[in-house]
Amino acid sequence: MKGSKILNVLSLTTGILMLVTIFMFSGCATKEYVGQQIQPVSDRISQAEGRITKVEGQIPQLDSKITADQAKISSLESGLAKTDAKADRALASLGNLKVERKLVLATDKKDGANFDNDSAKLSDKAKKEIDSFIGDLASDQNATIVVAGYTDSRGSDDYNFTLGKRRAEAVSHYLMVDKNINPLHVITVSYGKNAPVADNKTKDGRAKNRRVEISVYREAINVSGNK
Repeated sequence: MKGSKILNVLSLTTGILMLVTIFMFSGCATKEYVGQQIQPVSDRISQAEGRITKVEGQIPQLDSKITADQAKISSLESGLAKTDAKADRALASLGNLKVERKLVLATDKKDGANFDNDSAKLSDKAKKEIDSFIGDLASDQNATIVVAGYTDSRGSDDYNFTLGKRRAEAVSHYLMVDKNINPLHVITVSYGKNAPVADNKTKDGRAKNRRVEISVYREAINVSGNK
């Protein structure tokens, strides 16, 4: 009887130990399984966080670039506004004057003048055209000469305004220095790539748009017969 009790106790103890062992191994297996499932997710989260951090690092650079571009655009718009205002004031000062005649100096060889790409240099042929056009204006105190520079559409607004100004100033300089035209009677303006006279999509069109127009203004005479 006593031996039977001992056997029962041993069996019970063995059973308990087996249950504990099974539970422990089951817990370890469950933890390992869960860990295997969580690890890829954690890796993806880490990668996503890395990408977010990288993008966040680029945001200040993008903001800085946008700010710089906005400042550049504002500067160009301001420059164009000043240019337009200056041209308007100069032309408004003509008052009651009207165009008597006009000469167009362009790159078209038929027009007898050259303004090569990114050039403001007057050719000898261009100077002859101007000489023939101006005539005896040096001694004429009643004429006002407007010299306007234009370009084709390639390049920025600022670049084209400056190039148009250089071309117009080259012509004005020739008129005042070589032809003795009174500087007070010469108005120089630049319109850049505004007011094209031909299609900027073609080579010939762009050549015609790279030009300087010389306009001679005189006071309009009232011929209506009013007294």
